[in-house]
Amino acid sequence: MSAGQSSSLISNKLRIINNEYKESVRVYVALVIFAVAAFTLNAARAFPDGAPWGAANPAAEQHCASCHFDADPVRDSVALVVEGLPSEPIPGSTYELKIIFQDPDIVIAGFQLIAHAGHEQAGTFASSDANIEFIGAAIRSTAPAKGDEGASWVVDWHAPAEVTLPVVFHVAASAANDDGSPFGDTIHYRSYRLPAE
Repeated sequence: MSAGQSSSLISNKLRIINNEYKESVRVYVALVIFAVAAFTLNAARAFPDGAPWGAANPAAEQHCASCHFDADPVRDSVALVVEGLPSEPIPGSTYELKIIFQDPDIVIAGFQLIAHAGHEQAGTFASSDANIEFIGAAIRSTAPAKGDEGASWVVDWHAPAEVTLPVVFHVAASAANDDGSPFGDTIHYRSYRLPAE
């Protein structure tokens, strides 16, 4: 075999190897795109009825930023305020609370609010808003609020019959971009602690 034939043979083999490599890369890229798309759809549909109860607590195993993970969550957010909380809760009293969320990136927003004393629920929540649901000491929005830089919700909190431990409120709100995915959303958290009597 001449040097020219040998060079041509090597060149052909290199072309074949290069084409096989390109095909492998195309298959790999397609698989990665498929995996990301499948994960995004599953994450966005993971809780079609709303965030799990208790997800407003950023220390919970499953919290709001577990699904809305694209941006770092904002802890102790000044953009998220609960108005109407008493300085000290009077046992058995009802308080009207207003959750106010101001964020310039909001397209749609949602919230969850929970109350506990120690490891137990503290009081009960209620609301007459058809887009809010509640169970014991937890309450959340069930439909996104359209927001031009802000959203708000009004709820009632009925204090427990006895207040022997400090009551801690955890509130979380999502500044979402309304694309149906967990990407591009930012979760804001804030906690309030009310002393026992």
